[in-house]
Amino acid sequence: MDDVELVQELLEEIPTHAGADAVMPAFLIPYYNGVQPEDCGISAFVFLKGGHFTLHTFSYREAYFADLLYPAPFNDHEVQNRLEAALPCEIVNAHTYATESGRPEDKAIDVDNDFGPHIVIEAEGYEGPTTLDTIFDVIQALPFAIGMTPIMRPYLLKNRTPDGVRCLSAMVMIAESHISLHVFPEERRAYFDIFSCSFFDETAVLPKILAFLPGRRRTIWRTSRGKGYSRLMTTASMENSLKTGWISHD
Repeated sequence: MDDVELVQELLEEIPTHAGADAVMPAFLIPYYNGVQPEDCGISAFVFLKGGHFTLHTFSYREAYFADLLYPAPFNDHEVQNRLEAALPCEIVNAHTYATESGRPEDKAIDVDNDFGPHIVIEAEGYEGPTTLDTIFDVIQALPFAIGMTPIMRPYLLKNRTPDGVRCLSAMVMIAESHISLHVFPEERRAYFDIFSCSFFDETAVLPKILAFLPGRRRTIWRTSRGKGYSRLMTTASMENSLKTGWISHD
């Protein structure tokens, strides 16, 4: 899970084989001296036509997580098969949902035993920022507003969906994983997602996120990654003790 070349290859090949079109080269951040020493690994993403594919590996935690969000049909089985072939794991959990099928059902969440939350928000009648400048300001401010730790400046791109609909995409990698926003100005629609490797107080965080996503209706779907993760987790205390980490001085 520390193989940068392998992660880059997966970011380049998986969307293509799944039938989703990438619109940029893969972007990777090896992350080894952060807020939590055990959260080291590689964070990577690639923008697709109106969506994204992300991959986060956690080498000490012996886990990885991948997302593919795309505004057109794609082969989700191909995504899973290629990930399992390249990064085999003892236990694999995969799920797919489609917005046209209505609000997806929330998955059971166990904050004591699971890895962390994944929240997806669809905003209809979207009334938030619709320019690269204003979206940049939102994505740059949001991690600080909700207590997350950005590890890069926001990355933004203008692109179009496979049907030709204009889209503005934004991504910021955070120490906790990632935050993304895809805005479709002509359709007054937006998709937002946040994945964190640790649970947070949703009652405090969600209202702040929704304040950045004004709209007629916001549909929220939540699940947790790494079901029952704590029962499988191994420790790496020796490796952690050798890491630099972030040092604060009074």
